[in-house]
Amino acid sequence: LSRRQRQMCIRDSCHIYKIYLMKADIRVIVKGVQQYADYIDEIVTNAIGKYSIVNGLHIVEYRELCKGGHIIENKLVISNKSVCLYRSGSLFSEMSFIEGECTESDYINTDGELNVKIKTLSYHPTIGDNNIHIELNYDLFINNQFLSNNFLTIFINEMAL
Repeated sequence: LSRRQRQMCIRDSCHIYKIYLMKADIRVIVKGVQQYADYIDEIVTNAIGKYSIVNGLHIVEYRELCKGGHIIENKLVISNKSVCLYRSGSLFSEMSFIEGECTESDYINTDGELNVKIKTLSYHPTIGDNNIHIELNYDLFINNQFLSNNFLTIFINEMAL
């Protein structure tokens, strides 16, 4: 399909809806930097996943292999105003990132349960025809104690043929 064919518009009486035709098979790269008081920790996740769009929300699902061979199922729900990350498997968490807001959830793993607060300082999504790029900056609090300032960059690209 040409670029023009891939971007279609549907018109009703008062709205124009952009339809994204990103292929279902995607590559997800997550780069994270956690700045603690005394050191910096960096992570990179590179996974193959699935993309869909439901009710105007971009849905990205992928698996992450962690230390010890544990597999985490990840689901990103992306809009122009927020991104939510749902994780399940050997841990469970729901994290919402909304610029200027503080959200709260629980983080549950084999060691127990932690109260997590996320203060999203900035959220910048770029949603294109065949890719999504997200930049996040947020403060992380565990059990009401400041833990780290975090930078997260998420690249989602359709797989090449």
